[in-house]
Amino acid sequence: MKNLRTYKVFIIFILTFVAGQNVNAQINVIENSEQKTIDLLLERKMSQNNQFSLYTNYSVQLKNGLKEDVESMYKDFTTQNPDIDATIIYANPKFKLVVGNYKNKIEAEHLLKKIAGKYPDAFVVKLKN
Repeated sequence: MKNLRTYKVFIIFILTFVAGQNVNAQINVIENSEQKTIDLLLERKMSQNNQFSLYTNYSVQLKNGLKEDVESMYKDFTTQNPDIDATIIYANPKFKLVVGNYKNKIEAEHLLKKIAGKYPDAFVVKLKN
């Protein structure tokens, strides 16, 4: 009788140990899949950051002047053209409004022709560091 009781305790101990190992294995699988998701999201974020760089691509400069004037034109432009990137840059002592982000000058000139009627003083720029 005592041997049977010891045998039952031993079996319960072994089953508990095996079940505990199985739970730990599942936790590691979840952590690995979460890490892969995080790595994928970070990779996507870095590629998006590299896609828009004012310092290597061509843009169209619409305005160079006082902050209030540039901000007013920025609001007007982004309202009328929500699909085109627009950025305000501070260049001592004035502000610049540049729009578009193109890898070559031909694409930037195409945008310039498109908006030339509304912004006659606009011109293509390639900003540098």
